[in-house]
Amino acid sequence: MPSENTEYLLDTYAWVEYFIGSDEGKIVKKLIELDKINTSIISIAELSDKYYREGLTDEWEERYKFIVSKSNIILCTMEIAKNAGPRKWELRKTIEKIGLADAIIIETALQKELVIVSGDPHFKSLDNILFL
Repeated sequence: MPSENTEYLLDTYAWVEYFIGSDEGKIVKKLIELDKINTSIISIAELSDKYYREGLTDEWEERYKFIVSKSNIILCTMEIAKNAGPRKWELRKTIEKIGLADAIIIETALQKELVIVSGDPHFKSLDNILFL
């Protein structure tokens, strides 16, 4: 459960649940209120793709502004990018079909010492996860 001393990395799944107002989204809401959240630039790209694919461009603009105002956006550094490929292939030993975007988010969380917040099944077995 949420802790006041922990920093979190909300992934795309967590933001989607927050915006639809699900029970999982209510947990995310509590984290946002703690003011200890981060979002990978990769999740911004994934959310942008989702909202444009669904024809919700106006809604995306509002949600993008909200995310940026409430969350520290973490850019993909050279070190994160360099380690994302090996991270993906290491994870594929135990997590079938995990993609590069997920590996980048996981690598970001590890390097920044953040707890990932997600309900994505690819993340369920991780140690640094608050699984929704």
